[in-house]
Amino acid sequence: MAPFTCALVAMLQRLRTRNQPAPVSVPVDVPVGLSIASEVIVNRSANGSVRAFAARCTHLGCRLERVVDGVIVCPCHGSRFHADGRVATGPAAHPLVELRVSPNAQTGGWTVDVG
Repeated sequence: MAPFTCALVAMLQRLRTRNQPAPVSVPVDVPVGLSIASEVIVNRSANGSVRAFAARCTHLGCRLERVVDGVIVCPCHGSRFHADGRVATGPAAHPLVELRVSPNAQTGGWTVDVG
């Protein structure tokens, strides 16, 4: 039984590693305000700080691809989110998932960990 368990654990770890999405690179010249980059919503403030959120609605997981008047809009059921990820209007009840952002020394921009 133990060899089977070890083999199963090793296989699951390989699958998890293989299915992890690649980090998203955010360029140094990303504009102030909300932008959508791949699977990520980026919010750059006037002072230069950057926050990132998963581009998936917390209601049913629809892909978020639109910003209207500074608000992120879900195309499926109309949920809206503020630039800081908070719910503006439902049906979503939870804020957007915030992602880790790191400075990228090579590009001068940022790297967002989407996994």
